[in-house]
Amino acid sequence: MTELLTSIELLGGIDEAGKNPSKIAFANVFEQSFGFSFNDIYDCQRELFKRKPYNLTKTLDALKAVLVKEYNKRKTQRDKDEKR
Repeated sequence: MTELLTSIELLGGIDEAGKNPSKIAFANVFEQSFGFSFNDIYDCQRELFKRKPYNLTKTLDALKAVLVKEYNKRKTQRDKDEKR
């Protein structure tokens, strides 16, 4: 979850008003949405960068691979249906 929150935050957040929410506010939304606690988001992010100096996006890469696989599966099925 820290990877997701940090990535979205680095992309500029998702505030309707065009302003970035505070790190704490952003973490609170994640905690409420997904039912867990970061305890201290600053510590979590420090640990993220400390433990992953070479591959920061392993989880995000896996999520992307699953999405691409599903997209290709659905596209193949749609192409088959169109040929009928």
